[in-house]
Order: sequence, then C-alpha cells, then structure tokens
Amino acid sequence: MSTRTKSKFITLLLALLMFIIGFGHQTVFAADSTQQADTLKNLGLFRGTDAGYELDKPVTRGQAAVMLVRLLGVENEALNGNYSHPFTDVPKWADKYVAYMYDNGLTKGMSNKLFDPNGICSHQMYSTFMLRALAYEDGVDFTFASAMQEAQEIGLFDTATSSFLRGDMVAVSYSALATRLKNSDLTLLDKLVADGAVDARVADSVQRLFATSHSDNARIKLILDNEEFIVDMYDNPTSRDFLTMLPITLSFEDFVGKEKISYLSRKLDTEPAPSNSGPSVGEFAYYAPWGNLAIFYNESASTGNGLIVLGKINSGMQELEEKLADISDNFKMTIERID
Repeated sequence: MSTRTKSKFITLLLALLMFIIGFGHQTVFAADSTQQADTLKNLGLFRGTDAGYELDKPVTRGQAAVMLVRLLGVENEALNGNYSHPFTDVPKWADKYVAYMYDNGLTKGMSNKLFDPNGICSHQMYSTFMLRALAYEDGVDFTFASAMQEAQEIGLFDTATSSFLRGDMVAVSYSALATRLKNSDLTLLDKLVADGAVDARVADSVQRLFATSHSDNARIKLILDNEEFIVDMYDNPTSRDFLTMLPITLSFEDFVGKEKISYLSRKLDTEPAPSNSGPSVGEFAYYAPWGNLAIFYNESASTGNGLIVLGKINSGMQELEEKLADISDNFKMTIERID
C-alpha cells in the first residue's frame, strides 16, 4: 500500500468514524485535507486562523514554528517557560514558540535580529521540522539538503509540491502523527499521548485508526472446535508483545455474559500507558490491570480503564459470537499467527 493510498485509507476510515460517533463536525463527504485538519484540531494540534483553516494559503515561518512546538509535545512548556530570542520582528502570537525554538537550537532565524515570521515556509523547511519531531537528528540522520528525501522515504509524503500550502502542512503533519519515531515502536501520536500533550480519550479512536492502516499488520487465527476465526491485529506495543507468545493454547471462561477471558502467564507491554477504551463486539483485547485477554461477543456494558484493543475479528465473526454465547463452561482455544 503506497503512502498516498494509506493516507486516503486512513482518512476514509476517519470520516466514517466521525460520522458514527460525532468526532468533529465534518460529514463523510468533506475533502481529505479538511478532515485531516479537523482531526488535528480535535487533538489540539491545529487551530487555523480567524478566517478558518485557509488550507489553500501558503504556510508562513511563524505558523510552521507553532506547529513544530505542538508536534514536539512542548506547547505548555513553551508558553509557561522563561525562554527568549533576539529577533525584533516576531508577533506576540508566535513569540513564545519562537523563543522555545531558539533556546533549544531549533532555529537560528534569518539573521541575528530577524526571524521573518511572515516569510514563506517551504516543503523542505517543514520536512526538516517534522523529522525533528520524529526524533531524527540534524547532521546525523539528515541535512537540510536531504530533509525532503528522508521525509519521503519514511512516508510523510509521496511527491514534493512546488508551492507548499497550509493543506500540505496539514497532510504532512497528519502523516507524521501515524509515523513511528526513530528507533521506536511508538508513533508520534503515541508519544504525545504518553507525554500528556494530547488527551488520551480524544486520541484513542485516532490511534486505533492509525493502527489499522499499516499494510504489514499481523493476523492471527483463533482455533475452536476445529474451526478457525481470523483476527486482524492492530499495530501497537501490546499487540506486538502478544504475538511473541504465539502459538499458545489458553483456557477461557465467561465474564458477565459479555466476554470470554483468559489469564496469560505474564503481563504484556502496555507502554505508553493505556487509555480508556469502549470495546465493541468482535474485538480482541487485553485488560492490563488483571493481565487477561478478552474476546467480546456481546454488547459491552461500559468503558474499561486499562483495556487495550489488540485487534478485530474479520472472518467468521457472527459464527464465533454465536458459538461463544452458547458456551457456558470453560473451554480451550489455540491461537496461532498467520504468516
């Protein structure tokens, strides 16, 4: 799946999700960039201007500075810290953001006294900003000259644009959120949630959406009474840890007539800390406080604090739901990975 196809796939799923649960205010027919802007806004990462999103307008250096600080997860630190800069042309709305960047070596300005906040931010410049947000190091992993090539290689965009507009900035930022940090299993959004920069409850549905977008996601099969049921695994640290335990045969028991649960021999990796999650029928999950797997076959009663969804049954779901509903005693199930 190409990066562009992946981005459109994520956006289409997001549009459907927004329509179903009311996440944001756009309909499923809104343009991709508007839906992505809505997502960034709901996450607290993009606020637009007094005239709205203005996605067809050029990106200024001042606007790019604000986005970088937010995507680094340090906006509160920047706004409340005692940072400074020598530039005489920075407006009040961008002052603290530029000050944070200057004191942390993220910008040198256009000269000793000028930052040029109204100057145009190029695709190359914004690629540099996003690589920094993803923990890539200037002079080690990339140079300013190679920034666009590096950003393209890790999937932030397919092709460069001759004019870098606010809609392009939104698209690249959106892709960056779904991209793993350098030498890490965490995406940028995972890190922002773990650092407390983004509300975990707001981010939960988006994180699940990003997890389903990876073309290399694993699949597993649940084997019960010689029947196989396929689960598409989400891409998160907990699901990846669970995959290392396979194949495995487990004893399951019923829990409150809504889920079948099984206790594992050890706890799974749950970093970053799990957010509240409202499970739905057909989901395969892990409940961190008790260390048990859960397969939901009936409507769940409430949100589970510490419940991490590992995947979704995509083959034979109705048959499995009916079979699990009919089983009152404990039973054994084998779980294997599908290569």
